[in-house]
Amino acid sequence: MSTPPDQPEPTDPQPEPDPPVFEPALYYRVTARDVTPACVNFEKVFVIDPCYSNGGHPRVGCGMCGKDMVLLSGQLLDPQPEVS
Repeated sequence: MSTPPDQPEPTDPQPEPDPPVFEPALYYRVTARDVTPACVNFEKVFVIDPCYSNGGHPRVGCGMCGKDMVLLSGQLLDPQPEVS
């Protein structure tokens, strides 16, 4: 009786996490990942601190390709930066 060949583990990609929820008009420390395959920053993760949430929908663009990055996490800054 022969043993079956070892089956490789499935290589299903991990689903993207749910986007973080941001309150409007506040500053956050965010992490973002570049998801543009043709970009030199592809799959690199960046920390942006501070990042203004605008109307609760902040955007982070890649400095190399100009495309939007995927926001992975956001932490409300406490205290908030003073703006004059």
